Amino acid sequence: MTALLDAAAAVDPRVVLLLMLGALDVWATTLVWFSTSATRDKVLWTVIIIGCPIIGCFFWYVFGPKWRPRSS
Repeated sequence: MTALLDAAAAVDPRVVLLLMLGALDVWATTLVWFSTSATRDKVLWTVIIIGCPIIGCFFWYVFGPKWRPRSS
């Protein structure tokens, strides 16, 4: 158990933040491509998210397509 704690303590926090940012980019890009938007909009959002990872994800969350509940 001590070896596991030592390994966790030795991980650089920047690596953890980088992995979290990568996961956020993958999540946002996946949601963009599964949306019903036009292909042009999907490509534009993907370029923004990949080109500016931190700001791109934030912009997509604020200005991107909104999810609407499906009507029966």
